[in-house]
Amino acid sequence: MNSSKARPAAERPHVGWATLLFYGVGACSSGIKMRALSSFLLIFYNQAVGMSPASVALAITIITIFDAIVDPLVGYLSDNFKSRWGRRHPFMYVSALPLALSFFCLWNPPAGISSELLFYYLLACLMVLRLFDTFFELPSIALAPELIHDYHRRTLIVSIRIFFRTVAGVLFTIAAFQIFLSDDQGGVTNRSGYFSFAVAGSVVMAISILASTMATHRFIPWLRKPEATTSGQRQFFADIIRLLRDPAARIMLVTGMLVAIVSGARNGLDLYFGLYFWQLTQTQLALVATLTAVATLLGTAILPPLAVRLGKRSTLIAVYIIGFLNMAVPVVLRLFDVLPENGTNTIFAIIAVESFLQGMLYVMSAAMMNSMLSDVVEELEVKTGRRSEGLLFSADAFFSKAVSGVGILISGAILSLIQFPTKAKPGTLPAETLWNLGAVYVPAVAVFTILVIFVVKNFPINQARHERNLAILREREGGEASLPTVTVV
Repeated sequence: MNSSKARPAAERPHVGWATLLFYGVGACSSGIKMRALSSFLLIFYNQAVGMSPASVALAITIITIFDAIVDPLVGYLSDNFKSRWGRRHPFMYVSALPLALSFFCLWNPPAGISSELLFYYLLACLMVLRLFDTFFELPSIALAPELIHDYHRRTLIVSIRIFFRTVAGVLFTIAAFQIFLSDDQGGVTNRSGYFSFAVAGSVVMAISILASTMATHRFIPWLRKPEATTSGQRQFFADIIRLLRDPAARIMLVTGMLVAIVSGARNGLDLYFGLYFWQLTQTQLALVATLTAVATLLGTAILPPLAVRLGKRSTLIAVYIIGFLNMAVPVVLRLFDVLPENGTNTIFAIIAVESFLQGMLYVMSAAMMNSMLSDVVEELEVKTGRRSEGLLFSADAFFSKAVSGVGILISGAILSLIQFPTKAKPGTLPAETLWNLGAVYVPAVAVFTILVIFVVKNFPINQARHERNLAILREREGGEASLPTVTVV
């Protein structure tokens, strides 16, 4: 047995529900970070601290490019790292403390510093935060295809992970609206409320990372060992070239890029739509977030059997189509004055239903994409002879993050284009400003949604092809396998 193989599968502990759940708990850290940055960062530094939206968007874009460059390096290191704790776990353990500290500092900038120093402070905090988030996220995600080989059970493990990530983010948002940044405390534009917001987030992030890492620690002896490699730099670029030559990998990477652009724009404007376009109170926003958490559980339950029935590719396409219509229809109806006035129970009910469906569809799309990307791991191993989960997932993160700044820039550009005022109060904006917000946003999302569907429909891996890949790999390792008659292109 070569150095890349783990212990024989017969000796391996069963990956039961306890392991699946604790593995998923680790994603709470990512969920809190994602929600905090996407929902609160722009409005905090713009409305509470006083930076221009263009400056905040520029800082986020710069750090996103930095993050995208770091991701493949961390993924490659994780694939080839040698230690008595395996390839993944050392990075995961190391990430907890600096990630928590940088999250706290991000929301507590020094008072009275110049705009220039504030800009660099924001950059520094985001750099440390995103770096150590990568230290945990990439190795953790790369564990999934090593822990679970079954085609449909992979959908389950990634669904659980996305469920915890989404619920943690939603619950943290609810806590922000109802406790840390409540209307009584001055709302989301009150700077002082972000201290307790930051403390709570930091503590939960550190605990979730350590709990997940420790829960999967016992599987280390049965996980893959690093391949014997040639020159590090030469091998790194050779692996990237092989990855980019594979059609299935390219499809998922491009899909991730397009989705990241849409998500960056949408997340950056979510609170602007909630507070200004729909004029919801923070209590109503918290109730909507609660419904989203329930919807996430429903999406997690629905997705595995739906994927079995329709197939992964068809399921993902259907989710994207329904998701766009769910978002666009209420906004378009408001633009043409079909809906009742803001402030009515009917409007709140419409937004509550839209948010419920959005939460359900989000967890389904994210889990489905991760499950399909996991299936590319064996596809690449069959063709190249190398197992590179870390590099594959880091490449996905690289391309997604490299362009997610485009989505953030779009949100900042929209606000600047329509001359959205600083420190604006809900209910005081001109109708023309709000109309322009919706009129520009919906067509932009439509274009990228169409592109996503066009790309995903060409994904080549189905269940038969995945099982064929597993059989080929078992045969190479000396096991007995009956190979189904499916052509691997």
